[in-house]
Amino acid sequence: MAAVLLLSGCTLGPSQRPALATAGPGSLPPVSTDASSSVSSPPSGAGGAPRTADPVRWTACDTLPTSATADGVRYAVDCATVRPDGSGLLGDPIAVARARADGVPADAPTLVVVSGAPGQNPADAVVAVAAGLSPAVRDAFAVVTVDLAGTGPRGVRCLGSTAGQALLTMGGDPGSPGAAALLAEQSRELTFQCGDEIGPDLTAVNTTTAADQLDAVRDALGGGGLRLLGRGWGATLGAVYADRYPGSVAAMVLDGPADPRAGAVDRLTAVAATAESTFDAFAAACLARQDGCPLGDDPRARVSTLVTDLDTVAGPGSGRATGGSVLLDLVLSLGEPDDWPALADRVAAAGSSGVSAADPLLADLATRVGLVGADGSSVPTSGWTSSALVYGCNDTATRLTSEQLTAAATTARAGAPLFGAFTVGLLGWCGNWPAPDATLGAVRAAGAPPLLVLSSTGDPWAPADGVRALAGQLSSARVVTWQSARSGSYPASACVTGAVEAYLVSGTTPTADVLCPP
Repeated sequence: MAAVLLLSGCTLGPSQRPALATAGPGSLPPVSTDASSSVSSPPSGAGGAPRTADPVRWTACDTLPTSATADGVRYAVDCATVRPDGSGLLGDPIAVARARADGVPADAPTLVVVSGAPGQNPADAVVAVAAGLSPAVRDAFAVVTVDLAGTGPRGVRCLGSTAGQALLTMGGDPGSPGAAALLAEQSRELTFQCGDEIGPDLTAVNTTTAADQLDAVRDALGGGGLRLLGRGWGATLGAVYADRYPGSVAAMVLDGPADPRAGAVDRLTAVAATAESTFDAFAAACLARQDGCPLGDDPRARVSTLVTDLDTVAGPGSGRATGGSVLLDLVLSLGEPDDWPALADRVAAAGSSGVSAADPLLADLATRVGLVGADGSSVPTSGWTSSALVYGCNDTATRLTSEQLTAAATTARAGAPLFGAFTVGLLGWCGNWPAPDATLGAVRAAGAPPLLVLSSTGDPWAPADGVRALAGQLSSARVVTWQSARSGSYPASACVTGAVEAYLVSGTTPTADVLCPP
């Protein structure tokens, strides 16, 4: 759910890009060997002077073994803390973890990886994060993960199990008058809970603050330029960082960033529109199954009817699977084509199992957002989902009343009949949130070295038009686009992976934007 809500702080806009090069299977895009800034002195950005912090002291981790094996590769693991400027929550030590594959020395250059929503891959997930990289990158760098403001084990935990279940069982149209009123009540309760826990820093936990803390981490890791691989929100964070500290960037790969220029409603409407087209591809794949499509001969009609039927029987806030549960699972899973067969089975089962709160679809959602552990154990609060909600609301100034939410959902439905109202309705969770300290806006990163921006043409979580719009703002971006509906192109695409490895390991940058084949 947070993967969708975090997109609410963005919008689409014009983009002027250089010529496009098409890369064939197994080929590398045209490259330039100049991967450094041409300016004689480091430029300063919106963040002002670079942050400073005491050097890290790597020691054994409290919660991780000193070595671990993943996918047949052994990693040395250690941990440290960085103390940022600030008080309260913003002054809490930043946990940092490092994983080095066999053969990577302790003095190897570092690659900071921020993957997914805030806190979704915390510092103690460093081995899994490193194992998710391609071998050439994994073997060239010490991989570092961080717990920025409000994330990690010490982070925000204000989303209780009741509110979490409400997230999973919204109506298919949260903007309908009754559902909007209920959502406003839930939003007020969430705001009080988060305010009680976080205190005066409630509105300061945002992407801008995270970028400033990231610069303190950069200095603690030894100074010099920051190498970052960001995915999803982590990619958006990277763009904000490059704008605030362009002179502190060594290299950045931004995989599926959002355009942070504003327009929460516009952004979620774009997400809904992309989800509609990706759903058509999902439906075609279902109909081509040799064992038959569990959603029948017309998957779109079947899902539309199912959403209406479940909402009629259960209704939002019932704690049982609703039409919104179905749409949420679809939006979260459409960006993962490998999961499409299981997704079709889950949706079909939701229709055949009635409104049981324990059906496979609702159980899958609970695991995804952390309400239930991967082993099926009960989790009283969802840490990273709490963090994602706080960041999502603090990064945008959009606050919709129930009436405005109803109007926005109606408009979105006209262009995206299946997903429009539901996706825009997610903004209702921020309806009672206080005004933010620092909303996101245009990013230029003037003076930064070349930045590599990755996109997938059918990614429902990061619509390609929005990725291109962001790249069009950045002064030195090159875009590598994969013709795929998958969310996240590295290292799934060999063509994209080749460009990333050439950029990070060899310091070569495409001379033109690149289009990679399916």
